[in-house]
Formats: sequence, C-alpha cells, structure tokens
Amino acid sequence: MTWTVVALQSAMLLTLAVTPTDPPSGPHLLRLIWAWMHRPTFYPLVALLVGGPALTWIAWRTPGRHREALVWAWAVFLVILIGAFGERTGVMLRVLWWHVNR
Repeated sequence: MTWTVVALQSAMLLTLAVTPTDPPSGPHLLRLIWAWMHRPTFYPLVALLVGGPALTWIAWRTPGRHREALVWAWAVFLVILIGAFGERTGVMLRVLWWHVNR
C-alpha cells in the first residue's frame, strides 16, 4: 500500500513537471478553458485524491516499519507540490471543486 501511495504521488509530480504550462490569470472562464485543454493532467490528481487517503489509511492500520516511510512520503510530496507547483495545483483543485459542485 505504501508503495502505491508513493507511485500515485510520483505520477502527480511527474505530470506537473512535464506539462509546464501555468493557468492564465484572469476570469474564471479562461481557467476553465485552460483546464479543458489540459484535462489529462487532472487524472493523476483525481487518482491521488480518491486513492491516496484510502490507501494511506489501510497502510497506516497495518503494523510495520513502513509507517515512517509513509509519513516521509506525504511530507516530501506536499513540500514539493506546494513549493514548485502550488499555484497550478490550487487552480486545478478549484476547477475540480467547481465541476463537482455546479
């Protein structure tokens, strides 16, 4: 389970690294158009949002030394995500939130 969480996190960071276009600033419509054009980049984010917490919970409930690796994986992932791709991730999360709640 821990390695699956790490793989999901790695896929998310790799996707953000190889698609370097940042969302446009301005009206919400421009951001929605950007999101529509970059729809495949949302797949790893959705997989991480759906599978990450569930797999983390299952892995955490399983006794063993992998728990430390799980904590480090989430900590390093969040530092890199916020530090390097914070604005883009924020826009992606807002677009997903809008899409789910429209």
